[in-house]
Amino acid sequence: MLLAPADFFSELRKGLKARLPAPMRGFRTTRGRGRLMKVYFDEPAYHYEAWHHTGAGRLEVGLHFEASAADNLAAFEFFRSRMVEVKANLPRAELEPWDRGWSRLYETMLAARLDGAVVDDAVECLSAYIVTLQPLLDQFLRSRDENS
Repeated sequence: MLLAPADFFSELRKGLKARLPAPMRGFRTTRGRGRLMKVYFDEPAYHYEAWHHTGAGRLEVGLHFEASAADNLAAFEFFRSRMVEVKANLPRAELEPWDRGWSRLYETMLAARLDGAVVDDAVECLSAYIVTLQPLLDQFLRSRDENS
């Protein structure tokens, strides 16, 4: 069944709450313009994202670094040095600099339309990103805070 974007992202949020380990269920979400949802824990500038690219028929899922240019570069370097570890759990993950000095660690999946099957795939993928990357992100943020 085809889902409206609001319904899709509502189902995605519910699916994450059910699938993530209990200590990771305290996330917050915000909806961006259109077909986008951000999931974060402590700092909204470092968030997971599900973004439906309608023209490409793809759903992007990943961790975005959207803080200051210096912090984004530090996060990029931190994760770049750990890509072997990351790829062991997220083999399709790619790390790249992006728009406005931001960076992202992400993959895309087929999503010509938003439906229940795409919700299920997105829950599985985004959960894997959070479980794999959040401990590393916490480590990066602690290190950054200790050195500032």
